[in-house]
Amino acid sequence: MSLSISVSKTLPKLTTKKLLKKSAPEAVQSHCLAVLVDDDANLIGSFKGLEAYKPRIEALIAASNFKGKLGETVADFALAADAKKTPLQLLLVGIGNPDKFSSTSIKKIASALYKNTQSRVTDLAIAIGDDLADDSLHQLVLELLNASYRFDKYKSEQTDAALNQITLVSSSVAQADVDYAAAVHSGQSLARDVANEPGNVCFPEYMADQARALAKAYPELLQVTVLGESEMQELGMNCFLSVSRGSAREGQLVILEYKGQANAAPINTTSSLADTLANNIKAVADKLPKKSAKTKAAKVAADDVVEEHFDAPIVLVGKGVTFDSGGISIKPGAAMDEMKFDMGGSASVLGTIKALCEARLPINVVGALACAENMPSGEATRPGDIVKAMNGMNVEILNTDAEGRLVLADTLCYVQRYNPRAIIDVATLTGACVVALGHVRSAVFSNNEDVLFDLENASEQSGDLIWHMPMDDEYQTQLDSPIADIQNIGGRDGGAITAACFLSRFVKEDQAWAHLDIAGTAWVSGKEKAATGRPVPLFMQYLKNLAQ
Repeated sequence: MSLSISVSKTLPKLTTKKLLKKSAPEAVQSHCLAVLVDDDANLIGSFKGLEAYKPRIEALIAASNFKGKLGETVADFALAADAKKTPLQLLLVGIGNPDKFSSTSIKKIASALYKNTQSRVTDLAIAIGDDLADDSLHQLVLELLNASYRFDKYKSEQTDAALNQITLVSSSVAQADVDYAAAVHSGQSLARDVANEPGNVCFPEYMADQARALAKAYPELLQVTVLGESEMQELGMNCFLSVSRGSAREGQLVILEYKGQANAAPINTTSSLADTLANNIKAVADKLPKKSAKTKAAKVAADDVVEEHFDAPIVLVGKGVTFDSGGISIKPGAAMDEMKFDMGGSASVLGTIKALCEARLPINVVGALACAENMPSGEATRPGDIVKAMNGMNVEILNTDAEGRLVLADTLCYVQRYNPRAIIDVATLTGACVVALGHVRSAVFSNNEDVLFDLENASEQSGDLIWHMPMDDEYQTQLDSPIADIQNIGGRDGGAITAACFLSRFVKEDQAWAHLDIAGTAWVSGKEKAATGRPVPLFMQYLKNLAQ
């Protein structure tokens, strides 16, 4: 049973039916009113009808010694005598110090609300009032929905939550804001679903099938193209193939073209688009980088060149290593099962495309899923092998466990045919990033201040946090090879930085680009291992801002 969230300006007419005699549990409807309280016992959010509950709220605070600490809860279950006039169960949830309110606070509040009511309440009304900022409201709705997420398809016994309806009581919240958060949740849930699947289920072809299913569900918005290894061989994508050739599962480059801009030209490969847009040639020339225009002019006869148009897409590139054994440079056995999460980048791109289709944002976006399995075999790449990338650069592969950057390198070369406004790649790329930033913020590297600013702004708005990392030219020398143009690792020092430097070699100088390393944020390790679906909220906020 899915959780639904709606908005009301007044308290819904809900009641709690008490069990006076034994009866079937399914015949009982439990309704609850949740009130947010700070650490000074102040109520957050007021509306017409809440005044009637204030005596009960004050009595409950006094009787329970409720302090209003962040995430603290207390409920009265509508047992008091005065509950006859105000029949809803009461749940108080602490928000702590309002001056320290943050995205972490919102997550803890949403978790407390859901965990306290999921098994005993069917309908929950939350007093929001007009006290929450728009960004905080979006985060709260998304976190409530995410709290209801389950991945239990392989459990023989499954338990459905009782809670199925949440009503936000506020005079200023629009249903459209809630619907947007629900669209983000749908995409984030898809990202979590595919990443949580085991490696024997989720392999490159499975990811391609998921993309095709999306295109079938949204045919007016989405077009999908899948390149197999033979097509990649013809394109000279030998870095990508150096990873996929070790597995019995064929590598797949999955391209998803989301056409959300109503007035934009199609985002597919064509040689006749210039004629169609004859009246817009001047506008096109003004908006395109000069070097890109020269590159296009030099290749205008090639059938596989995408003509520039007045609404160039944003390109999202996701690392999709569906299982990473390390290849010949094999990983230790401990926690190797979690290497199914090494496709978290492609999972987030797939989820973002679904969220775009649900929200129908007016923007053009291309998603590229670089999907391969990194396995040891007689066909696998050996440490010391040299391969030629799609851009002609010779790469010495010193460590086959630094494979994500290899599939991304050729994919970055491929997607530049779209002449995009910006390219953002996302990958569970380095353990060094986890050492540097832990599991709170994703790392961001960029060659463009505007893209960086937009991503940082979206990060603060969405609560899906990032941190700007350096990429000085001096780090590039760590990638020098004595026998090739570049080597795929730069040593232990600054590992996350040199990985980003490696990727930068495959991006044209004037192409706006950013790299997100989500190795520490894509999943939670340990006994409760699970995918997070990050950075779908970040991407959606970034794209929403651009669309506006």
